Amino acid sequence: ITVLDETWTVFRRYSRFREMHKTLKLKYAELAALEFPPKKLFGNKDERVIAERRSHLEKYLRDFFSVMLQSATSPLHIDKVGLTLSKHTICEFSPFFKKGVFDYSSHGTG
Repeated sequence: ITVLDETWTVFRRYSRFREMHKTLKLKYAELAALEFPPKKLFGNKDERVIAERRSHLEKYLRDFFSVMLQSATSPLHIDKVGLTLSKHTICEFSPFFKKGVFDYSSHGTG
C-alpha cells in the first residue's frame, strides 16, 4: 500500500482478504458493488497465477479505497480525512492493514 510518501506491504493469505471484504461490505453497503477477485481452484501455487492474483488484489484495494473515500458513512470519507489519506488513518480504520500484524481471529473496523 502506498499513501503519500509511505509504502508498506500487507502480507495476508488470500482468504483473509476475502474475509475482510465480506465483513466490510456488511458494514458499508457501497462495497457490495466491488467485485472481489475470484478464487482459483487449480494452479494457485503457480508463479503466474500468484502474480495475477496479486495484481487483481492490488486493483481491488485501489477500488476499495476509492469507494471508501467517497462513502459518506465511511471513517475514510474525504471530508473526514481531508484531502489526503494517511497510513495512520488506514491502520486506525482496520488493523488488517498494519504492517507486521498477523491477526488470526476475526477482524473488524474500529
